[in-house]
Amino acid sequence: MTALMRLAVFGMAVLFASTAQSADRTGPYLGLRLVGSVAKVIDESATGFNGTFITNTDSDLVGGGGGVFGYRWAGLPIRTEVEIAHRVRFDWGVRDGGPPVLGYENNLESTNVLFNVLYEHRNPSSFTPFIGGTVGWARNRSQVDRTVIGSGTVQSKSNTVNNVAWGVMLGVDWAFTSNWSAEFAYRYIDLGEASSGLFAGGDGFDANQYSSHDILISILYAW
Repeated sequence: MTALMRLAVFGMAVLFASTAQSADRTGPYLGLRLVGSVAKVIDESATGFNGTFITNTDSDLVGGGGGVFGYRWAGLPIRTEVEIAHRVRFDWGVRDGGPPVLGYENNLESTNVLFNVLYEHRNPSSFTPFIGGTVGWARNRSQVDRTVIGSGTVQSKSNTVNNVAWGVMLGVDWAFTSNWSAEFAYRYIDLGEASSGLFAGGDGFDANQYSSHDILISILYAW
């Protein structure tokens, strides 16, 4: 028996040996959620550049976290939740080929208020797979340093863009007690537009889409 087959057999044994707790739990729950993601800005453009627009960094690893308040409905295999989270440190770097040559470093962060609707496959185990969608609000804030290459002169500014966010997600909820569960999920989310705003010279850059492939790890308490 190969190692992969052994792992599959072990997983099935754990699944069927688990107590039937998640299928019976309905009502409200609270939770903490960690977000780890591979994020990317797409369809970039520049305004007021003197030379060639060069992208130094358009994808990055991003982390964040927040909380959720949800409700697991008794009459339907559905749960709904409100999620509030903040993700930080997307390093978005571009360059104006000049002259003069200008380097821009944008620390992009996003605050999100999301409404999730999730369809659950309820079953006699403590593992409940689910699939669903996300829609809500994303506030994308850019903190930009503009450096004149050579002289080292630096200007800084910040800019905020508010967007409609949407996404799809799938995962599994593991009820390890009658009240507590751990959730592991994948989500693709489109966080809308991002922009550096314009500096005094009328120069700046934008992206029509800030998207992310999220890994979500949550601890939930139901009562």
